Amino acid sequence: MRVILASKSERRNHLLKKIIPEFETIAPEIEETFKGNSPEAIAVLNARKKAMDVGKKAGDTNCIIISADTIVVVGNKILGKPVDKETARKYLTLLSGTRHRVITGICIFNPFDNRILSDFDVTSVSFNTLTEQQIEEFLNKGTFYDKAGGYAIQEINDEFIKEIQGSYDNVVGLPVEKLKQMIEQFNKLQVIEIYDITLPDGYGVGKYDGKVVFVDNAVPGDKSWIKIIKNKNSYSYAMNCGIINKSGLRVEPVCPHFGTCGGCLLQNIDYGAQVEIKKKYLIETLTRIGKIKEKIDISKIIPSVDSFFYRNKMEFAFGIDNDIPVLGLRERQSPLRKYRGLVHAVDRCFIFSDCIKEIFPVFLRYVSDNNLEPYNPFSKNGFVRHLVIRETKQTNQIMVIFVTRSGTLPGISKLTEEISSIKNIKSFWWVENNQISDAVVFEKKHLIYGSPYIEEKISDFRFRIYPETFFQPNSKTAEKMYSLLKNMIDARSIKSALGLFCGSGPIEIFLSQKAEKIIGIDNNKANISTAKENCEVNNIKNCFFHCQTSEKFLSLLSQNKDTFDLLVVDPPRGGLTEKSIKHILQINPREMLYVSCNPSTLARDLSILTENGYTVKIVVPVDMFPHTSHVETCCLLKSSR
Repeated sequence: MRVILASKSERRNHLLKKIIPEFETIAPEIEETFKGNSPEAIAVLNARKKAMDVGKKAGDTNCIIISADTIVVVGNKILGKPVDKETARKYLTLLSGTRHRVITGICIFNPFDNRILSDFDVTSVSFNTLTEQQIEEFLNKGTFYDKAGGYAIQEINDEFIKEIQGSYDNVVGLPVEKLKQMIEQFNKLQVIEIYDITLPDGYGVGKYDGKVVFVDNAVPGDKSWIKIIKNKNSYSYAMNCGIINKSGLRVEPVCPHFGTCGGCLLQNIDYGAQVEIKKKYLIETLTRIGKIKEKIDISKIIPSVDSFFYRNKMEFAFGIDNDIPVLGLRERQSPLRKYRGLVHAVDRCFIFSDCIKEIFPVFLRYVSDNNLEPYNPFSKNGFVRHLVIRETKQTNQIMVIFVTRSGTLPGISKLTEEISSIKNIKSFWWVENNQISDAVVFEKKHLIYGSPYIEEKISDFRFRIYPETFFQPNSKTAEKMYSLLKNMIDARSIKSALGLFCGSGPIEIFLSQKAEKIIGIDNNKANISTAKENCEVNNIKNCFFHCQTSEKFLSLLSQNKDTFDLLVVDPPRGGLTEKSIKHILQINPREMLYVSCNPSTLARDLSILTENGYTVKIVVPVDMFPHTSHVETCCLLKSSR
């Protein structure tokens, strides 16, 4: 078979001849990438780009294209190929007396059947401490051009090199032994047909050799090449190595960051298909986990009003990319690769807002100018942690929350001046958070500029949103969901209602038109304070809110033998606790609205409730989060006791 080396490098040409005597060479013409991923991923991405480019030049012929890309990494900094003597001098000075990594990404590609396999090799190289004279003598040879890091290992002597750990060929530019292994693997890639997709993980599901296989970046209906990465007793995980036949459900993602950042999971699937996949997932979960004996009719899923730019809140993390501070989202955890907590830089977020185009540069410039180190959740070092942005969709108001560890903010007046000049920013907070975890925690808040809250409008109601206030992230679709809940209940029989996990009170305020009296319970003081304000703002007189845990409040009701006509629960992903369900069964409210953000815990709780006298009357899924695996579910239950 025809073999093409996607390189004009004499070094790679010489190394490839060790294992493949005859081949052609075609030089790729690409712009190399050095941002947005880990160094290993960058080397692999560049190698893939080279292979694809040469594949276009070769045509759809049955051939094997081999490409490679080598980078040198010192700490967090990637050293590319120096364009002049001064850059080469800086590189060699940086390498002097240090240990660095040489990473080569490799790609093997057949354009005829779209098989593609990528991997990388890493070699650790330690330099002796170099004198200025040694560096100048080397630079005067003029051989530093087109060399990652400014040197070729075969052209320097033992005065430079202290130690090499790993493949010497890798440092030259092509790890031959690694390539041999990959060629063997490439020739053994399997073909699989994808017939389903798992939620919430988002892996395509197929079968190979009688075993279920979970495949990354796969869509139901795809026929793909795969490489098994992890083998378990009853299933395997596999890497997608090229699509042979594309599914009719597959679409081109609009976001260039899809597949690298942890924000979206289903953007490569037609939106109409996404909502059907989510409904199927809900049905299967209720059947498998809930084991509910009665047949449940699940209504057609309510789609999101907007499929893009729908979120009113995002939590972005600060990170380091090529020694430069970045803002973005942490990588998605996967059984196919080691999780490093890396932040993938984004310059646009299609599920949130274009306001980040103006806001991000201000904070990145501030962090860089003041030498503030991004927080690392593994080493626990660093100062700047998160940038939380909340943007109301109906009133166009923006709140910016800058999260750091405890300390002082240098030049805060200049930062405030820049932030306040951006259109629609009404509130700017600084939050100090010393928690070890990577979560945004509001330990200590400082209002730096503007109003302490922003205000959203849903239907005829106005809602205040403070930094830690819980508010449904999809404002427009939340209005549809709240109206749905209001229409589910029979207003003639609801005198008293109780809302658990009420947040800032939007459900209770919507239902206030149908009940004589509503009590809302939440264990977050900020939520309760905001809920009370929302009642005042909307002139609601029959809603009353209390800060208490749901378990404790239910326990008091049970002891006093009090009850309500309607119980509304909107718990976090963990669902209801055993004690809460026990007290609910003792109180025995006639009707119950259960709003769930997790089908698994919903199924578990419905199973217990239906075994103890409740009947599920209505189930309506709502897609609050397009392009993600999440689905909201609204249920109406009635007691038969």
